[in-house]
Amino acid sequence: MTAPYQHLGWIVSPYTQKTLAYFKYKNIPHIDRTPNVFELMRSTPKRVGKAIMPTVQTPEGQWLQDSTDIIDELETRFPEPSIIPTGAKQNIAAHLLELHGDEWLVLASLHYRWSRPKSADFIVNEFGRLALPFLPRFIGRIMGRKIRSQMTSYLPRFGIVGDTQKGLENFTENLLNQLETHFSQYPYFLGARPCVGDFAMFGQLYAHLYRDPGSTPLFDGKPNLVNWINRMLDPDAHAEKGDFLPDDQVPDTLTPILKAIFDEQFEFTATAINSVQSYVKQNPDAKRVSRITGEADFKIGGIQGKRSMFTFTQWKGQRVWDALHKLTGQEAVDAKAWLKTLGGDALIDMKIEHRLKRENYKEVLDK
Repeated sequence: MTAPYQHLGWIVSPYTQKTLAYFKYKNIPHIDRTPNVFELMRSTPKRVGKAIMPTVQTPEGQWLQDSTDIIDELETRFPEPSIIPTGAKQNIAAHLLELHGDEWLVLASLHYRWSRPKSADFIVNEFGRLALPFLPRFIGRIMGRKIRSQMTSYLPRFGIVGDTQKGLENFTENLLNQLETHFSQYPYFLGARPCVGDFAMFGQLYAHLYRDPGSTPLFDGKPNLVNWINRMLDPDAHAEKGDFLPDDQVPDTLTPILKAIFDEQFEFTATAINSVQSYVKQNPDAKRVSRITGEADFKIGGIQGKRSMFTFTQWKGQRVWDALHKLTGQEAVDAKAWLKTLGGDALIDMKIEHRLKRENYKEVLDK
């Protein structure tokens, strides 16, 4: 290695915190850098196609984008200790938790950040500080307010309006209570080693809910959950690197979380995937599918709403589907029996004939 990896992103970004925690856990030599607004808006699109974070430059000069792609690539370069369990049930559980953090918990992150004035004001200052560190703070706040306005305009796309906001709060409070129970018995989701799900969930919980002052009180009285956050922030300071639970065990303390994923998130995930499948059947010559394929009903925290369907949801959902459908023989039989106890019939029965892949940092049909 001729140079360390360059890791670019802001502390307020959940996907940046996800990849940064990975770099720390794997002890990968890196420099963590905060891009200012000019680098983010001018240089980053030239490197990866759009203004986004995190991005990573490898020692060879290659640029990587999207937290999942970044971690997948680095797993091939730094395979040990792997964050991908080899056990069938643990592998499925890890990817369900990854999907949950990246695609569902983000709803709660957005809601609490932008619906709580204390958090929104804090983030306006943070955006200004990070984007324009070389200018007076009041100018940074002007930039921060513009970003705030843009982000708030996205909330209806995710169904974060009206009664669903109460559903998001129900969901978040239940999840944090369940996580407190789990981490009172285990240091990570699947034992003494973090899996890919730990990093995805950590990014959202730390960068948004834990750091933002309007939602920090949600963690009061949850010392075990906070200890897990601290382990993810600084793994070397808290415990030796261990292993996943033996014999492909998935802790019973994860059962209510996994059941909730199937009860609410995966129902919507299946709908979004079906919309992609239907589009391709109707347009067999298409090379791409629109980034948003329409709107659909969804449920969160027991409350119904309506939100946009993103093709990205299929790309992430495929990872869970692959974890199941690569299995054969008795392993497949046992995994499906276990999924049925969680209400996972939607995953068992799902058909994906038309896959998506990432090409030039975009989702395209895998033909």
